Amino acid sequence: MKIKLLVIVAFASAALASCGSPQAVNNSVPKAGTAVSSAPDPSPIKTPVIPKDGDYNAKGVVTKLNLNAGSVELDHEDIPGVMPPMRMEFLVAEKKILDGLKVGDKVDFVLRYKHPTETVVKISKAK
Repeated sequence: MKIKLLVIVAFASAALASCGSPQAVNNSVPKAGTAVSSAPDPSPIKTPVIPKDGDYNAKGVVTKLNLNAGSVELDHEDIPGVMPPMRMEFLVAEKKILDGLKVGDKVDFVLRYKHPTETVVKISKAK
C-alpha cells in the first residue's frame, strides 16, 4: 500500500512540475564579429484601445448597400481614434440616409461610436 502511495505522489509531483511555464533557452552561438542584441521583441501584442464615445468624421467608398437591413458596407480610410482602414459593414441610424447612394460612390460620413457599437449617422457623396 505504501509503495502505491509513493508511486502516486511521485507521479503527481512529476505532473505538476511539467505544468510550469518552460524557460526559453537560446543555445545558439553567435558568429565571430556579429553583435548580440538584448533588445526586447519590437512587435509585442498590442492591447486593444476602446475608443471614446462620440462622433467621428470619415471618408470611404460604398461597396455594398442593404436598404432592407439599413446597412452600408464601406471601404473606409483610417478613422483616427477608432479603427484602421478596412472594409466593414455598418448599420445606419436611419435608412433614409442611404437614399441616392450607389456602390462605387465616394462618401464622407459620420460614425457614431457608443461603446460597444458603431453606427453611421450621416453619409453623403464626397464633393
